[in-house]
Amino acid sequence: MKKFRNLLLFVLLLAGGLSLVFFLRKEQPIPESRFVEPDKLFQTLQRNVLDQAEFELIVDIDHARLGAEAGSPMPPSHVLIWSDPALEAAILTHSPTAAVDLPLRVLAYEDQDSGKAAVIYNSYEFVASRHSLPDDDSLRDGYDSAISQALKGLPDGAIATFPSDDMPDAALITLTSPHGFATTKKRLLDAIRAQSDTVVFGEVDFSSRSRAHGVELPPLQLVLFGGPGPGGKAMASAPTLGLDAFCQKLLIWQDEGGNVYVTFNDLLALAERQNVSGGLPLRVINQRVRKTFSEALEQ
Repeated sequence: MKKFRNLLLFVLLLAGGLSLVFFLRKEQPIPESRFVEPDKLFQTLQRNVLDQAEFELIVDIDHARLGAEAGSPMPPSHVLIWSDPALEAAILTHSPTAAVDLPLRVLAYEDQDSGKAAVIYNSYEFVASRHSLPDDDSLRDGYDSAISQALKGLPDGAIATFPSDDMPDAALITLTSPHGFATTKKRLLDAIRAQSDTVVFGEVDFSSRSRAHGVELPPLQLVLFGGPGPGGKAMASAPTLGLDAFCQKLLIWQDEGGNVYVTFNDLLALAERQNVSGGLPLRVINQRVRKTFSEALEQ
């Protein structure tokens, strides 16, 4: 009996020690000095976007500072999301799911290998291959021009690229809704807002915005949301996931036949494409999102 008590005490002490080590490790803040250069890059991006009359700033999400506030410190990662409605309308006539990669976005972050500030974005080639867009020079030129205007004045050495633009598997999860568009959206938003650690950052009504440019699209809306705490843990060693994996994108759309669908990213596939860690926190989030949305659509 005494041996058992001693063994139990040892296990409890070991567990407590491991918990303490984990607690201390995860609570360590990121020094503000590491934010100085990424912040400068972000401010240039933001100024460039605001200077263009045809652009509309949708939202900026400072993943690192939001994560720190939620108890999940992570390296600098700050995404700027803005709209070029005419370009979006032209792209979405070819593929509604391309809205998952719209509006346009650029991430300012700290590169984990060099420790230097950098910016990164998705190329038109990536978006086109992912959504089977046509080989259209006008679309490519419009997309490249919009990104170039945002990057104006940044040093070439600060502009990073991903290892590959290829996406053999689109890495999209699509669910068919048994409900109408409005009911589907309400159910999903209710499910998101029911999560105590999750924030809705904004919505984009692509069909309404496209109509203003003479393009009629079936209902097509994007919800931008995320959990700063869980997201910060998932991005702790992979801040570039702040470009397209976080915040998360929930696309609600209707086809010409009136069928309603819900499309969102497979986060693990995005991590694989970026050649970054798809660790346990990311796996948990990926499964949680799919379960939450699937249950929300159940009749």
